[in-house]
Amino acid sequence: MVVHKQSQGYQKEIHAFLLIHTPPRTLLDVITDFPSLPEFMPHLEAIKVLHQDKQGALVDYMLVLPFGVYKRYRLQLTYDTTPPDLAMAWHKVAWEGIAPDETIQDSTGFWHFKQADKTSTLLHYYTKTDPGHVPFGLGWIVDYLTEKTVVDLLTKTQQRAEAQWQKRQD
Repeated sequence: MVVHKQSQGYQKEIHAFLLIHTPPRTLLDVITDFPSLPEFMPHLEAIKVLHQDKQGALVDYMLVLPFGVYKRYRLQLTYDTTPPDLAMAWHKVAWEGIAPDETIQDSTGFWHFKQADKTSTLLHYYTKTDPGHVPFGLGWIVDYLTEKTVVDLLTKTQQRAEAQWQKRQD
């Protein structure tokens, strides 16, 4: 796994690249299986799909972070299912009734799955996140959690996708 990160204040931008031994479709199926995401995605306590079709989804995410911090946010997801490469992009949208300290300031990004060979995919994961207000002295935890969470997310996604692909082969 190769991870490149940039920071500007509390805003974090991360590119990560990983070779996964499964076809792109299996990866897209794993990250769009919304009921299963809390089983392996770090800090994700619950997820609620408000709308889903072949072009994308509107999804509410509920996170539990260290020190008893809860965050909620809504993402508009867009799918590109045109082979050979597949992708899912997202951006944060307004969620009426959520106080600023209950949510994140912003999140955009994508998962891009490029077919490497018949049974492998080169994953390019990108995220740009702004957590919003961070109490004085706790900036270090934003840095730590952002990078650690992305590495955990990609590792667990890889494990889940490869296990599902293996099941299909048996």
